Amino acid sequence: MSDAAPNAFHKVISDRQFFTSSLAAALVAAILSALTLVGIVLSAAGLTKLVVAGAICVDSPADTAADQVGFPQNIVRPIVDAIPWLNQPGSALSTLFVGLAVLVLVRLLLRAFAESRISGQVSRAVNRLREHIQRQALRCNPGDLTGAQRRTAASLFQQTAQKLDDNARRWSFYRWTSGCDLVVLTILLLCINWRVGLECILPVIVCWFIARIESERHAASAHLLTEQFDRGLEKLTAHLDKARIVAGYGMESLEHDHFSGSLKLYEKRCDRLRRQRQRSRWSSNLIFAAMVALPAFILARHLLFGDLIGLPAAVAIGTVIGFFVVSLYRLRNIAQLHGAATVAADSINQYLLRVPSVSQVVGARFLEPMSRLLQFNQVCVETETHPDLLSNLDLKIEFGQRVALLSLDPLEAEALVSLVPRFQDPSRGQVLIDGQDIRRATLESLRAEAVIVGGDEPVFNTTVLENITVGQSSLSKQDAIEACKVAHAESFIRQLPKGYETHLGEHESLLDVGQRFRLSLARAIARKPALLIIQEPEAALDAETKAILDDTYQRICQGRTLIFLPTRLSTVKKCDRIIMLHHGRVATDGRHEDLVRTSELYRHWEYQRFNVFR
Repeated sequence: MSDAAPNAFHKVISDRQFFTSSLAAALVAAILSALTLVGIVLSAAGLTKLVVAGAICVDSPADTAADQVGFPQNIVRPIVDAIPWLNQPGSALSTLFVGLAVLVLVRLLLRAFAESRISGQVSRAVNRLREHIQRQALRCNPGDLTGAQRRTAASLFQQTAQKLDDNARRWSFYRWTSGCDLVVLTILLLCINWRVGLECILPVIVCWFIARIESERHAASAHLLTEQFDRGLEKLTAHLDKARIVAGYGMESLEHDHFSGSLKLYEKRCDRLRRQRQRSRWSSNLIFAAMVALPAFILARHLLFGDLIGLPAAVAIGTVIGFFVVSLYRLRNIAQLHGAATVAADSINQYLLRVPSVSQVVGARFLEPMSRLLQFNQVCVETETHPDLLSNLDLKIEFGQRVALLSLDPLEAEALVSLVPRFQDPSRGQVLIDGQDIRRATLESLRAEAVIVGGDEPVFNTTVLENITVGQSSLSKQDAIEACKVAHAESFIRQLPKGYETHLGEHESLLDVGQRFRLSLARAIARKPALLIIQEPEAALDAETKAILDDTYQRICQGRTLIFLPTRLSTVKKCDRIIMLHHGRVATDGRHEDLVRTSELYRHWEYQRFNVFR
């Protein structure tokens, strides 16, 4: 594990934070919760004395309980004298019951308060990590062609962050509350009767350590057996794929013998795994029984054959031991909780330490809008799954052209257009706009003049107007309305419950694929880019939407360059150029009328996409 893992985990929660203002109240609540155990033990001892004796044998219930348990009278007597009604014999039983109930309730409330403060601290820290994940995803994911980075970020944001939250909260809560309980219980046990207390607590601690060692040993053994179990199951499954060759060569008898042998081996492994789990359960139960039986035997021996303790003291010691065992069992998984939380924190930290593939160089210059030429020189793009996605590609697109960019593998076309706004950089080669290398331009000026419209972009969880202006103060509502009119989005926006003020997070279902696409077009048109890249939706569109889009394309083509990643043949036919990519290079270039006669590759693409028998 990396050295950064503990540091990443300690940013979420650490022991040091309990001595700061953020968690000091939780620490105080844990200590007070532990101190209530003193009153609970005294109340249990006093009730025992009352039940056995049947009456108050001395002046007050406090005298009886404290004296029998072993607490000095000079401490308890002032408390009893300060509350006169405790000296009345008739109120002793009800006093102890009410006191016990109040102490239990106070303890529960204090523990709930401590858990709430710890949970709040951990949740705030984890949510800060989620904010960092979101920022890192915005920096690293725009060029994610396969979706692998998006899935990684989503997994870290959801499952890993939640796992970190749960384990860190439980680790911290059990560590401090159970730790405080153990300290108070140990002191209380020594105050009652240190000799008997030590005799009772030592076997409990020994049994607890034995239980931890046995649990770790059984877990390791079960892990190995589970791996063998899975391999055996895979081997049996492989027999099911041999039906054709077995039938063709008449190997039924031989294959059956092999399968029977594998199945018997699998049954043995299953039986070993079951026995291992049974042994683990039995050993855990026996150790737990020993943790209870040994102190009980020691107390019974002293009670029956010794004079060190009386019955109330024995009940008090037994109660302390019971709480002690519960606290130890709460601490038994603390190492696993810490390990799981550390692994989760390390995973998030490693993601946050990734260096984005695209960054702005020092001394970057403002990029003027494209006016002459977009040029790709010997461009190469590599991914983990496609080492030669683009290979030494050369291409020139003149200003004002309408270009359809096609490829049998959609990733090739998507990779090429993602280079223009620098969602990713080529591994080799250059992308030039009017002769200037775009890596020397500021990202803000480049992405203001080279805009990509996705085929099925989601809407933002805000109003329609803010979905179009995207927080840019330079765009007014009138600019947004004009862009919507060009994209023919005005008609359906006016029909929404509040028009441009409709909150799409609540009414996203009101928009179909075509309407969301037109909204994305309006968002891009409002920025008035010189280069517009349009990826059409894969979903089928109705005839009205198709006609609207054709009119929109005709309106926006004046004074800018359009690059289409089309899904409609009508869009392809209306383009000035059709550029076909294949095996990472430009395979063919021309108009539809020419390519349909001269290019087998283009005819193959058209057949795959639009032939009724595809």
